[in-house]
Amino acid sequence: MKLFLALVLLAVPAFASKPLQVNLPVGTSTTVEMPSAVSGVALDDPNLVEVKRQGRKLTIVGRSSGHTEATVRTADGELRVRIYVAADRHGLP
Repeated sequence: MKLFLALVLLAVPAFASKPLQVNLPVGTSTTVEMPSAVSGVALDDPNLVEVKRQGRKLTIVGRSSGHTEATVRTADGELRVRIYVAADRHGLP
């Protein structure tokens, strides 16, 4: 039991510290599945993207070109998502 608890406690900081990268062109969307249900999303710049959540899924819509970050809250903790929106598909890394 103690070993299981130790493994769980070690896994949570790893979830919180590893940011996810999402790249998309303006006017398109992508869906990202999280490890557990999403309880909230906070955007650094809500003018660049629109984020819709449904259960474990986030749909990210590119509104304007640039970089922003989102903090996604789930039962497992918080996850940072770096979002890059390019003017078109040729501008994606």
